[in-house]
Amino acid sequence: MNHWYIRMSVMLILIGMLTGCLGNRDWEYPPGTPGKFLDLKASHSFSSRVLVLPFNDLRGDEVQEGYWKVTIPLVPYGVTTYDRPEKIKSPEQVDEVHFDPSKDFAKATASELQEAGIFSSVTFAETLGSSSPDLVLHGRIHSTKWERTITTYLLGPLGTAFWILGLPMGNTTTMVAMDLSLTPPEDPSKVVWGMTMEFEGKQLDGPYYGLKDAVQSYPEAIQNALKPAILNLTQLAVKHPDRFAH
Repeated sequence: MNHWYIRMSVMLILIGMLTGCLGNRDWEYPPGTPGKFLDLKASHSFSSRVLVLPFNDLRGDEVQEGYWKVTIPLVPYGVTTYDRPEKIKSPEQVDEVHFDPSKDFAKATASELQEAGIFSSVTFAETLGSSSPDLVLHGRIHSTKWERTITTYLLGPLGTAFWILGLPMGNTTTMVAMDLSLTPPEDPSKVVWGMTMEFEGKQLDGPYYGLKDAVQSYPEAIQNALKPAILNLTQLAVKHPDRFAH
């Protein structure tokens, strides 16, 4: 039996079972229902105005599709991995992720900074244009790796019966790795503040839980990745109130 037929067989089983379990696949920030920003507020703030530009995308291009392997008895699991999940042309429905990391991550960062009250104003713009901010926030995205592992408990297609009974069908791992830097608008090479951050989240997936929320793992991951940066800036506002004076 060729790989294409095997893959289609397991996907028909998978999609048939799970289509009704899928929720919104679009980016929404802040995460949660209702969405909430980080509970971090600056007791002091800098008077500087900050402009956030779209982040530089430095991600890889790996695509590994291995769900079909679990249709083979005695094979423990199949793994599908995407470095750029939003760019996959024909993903299975359970893997659809609709977002634009370069802009969406930048907008999320601007919103969190504004909500924290660290600077007098924080706005997002696609270009510096004619605006005259005191500081510009740059970002570089190194990873948004998406990895889903599924198992049929060594039983091939027969193992999907365990999913119906409520056992986990696998898990999803979401990674966000990026760095941020604040610079004067006239000199992007002069970094006055910077931080590198990573966050990896994992959740169990099943027909009755997990899958409809999997797409929200990215807003949750970016918020968790931003947390130490926001905390660091709120502390700097107290300890060094003139650090970013324009």
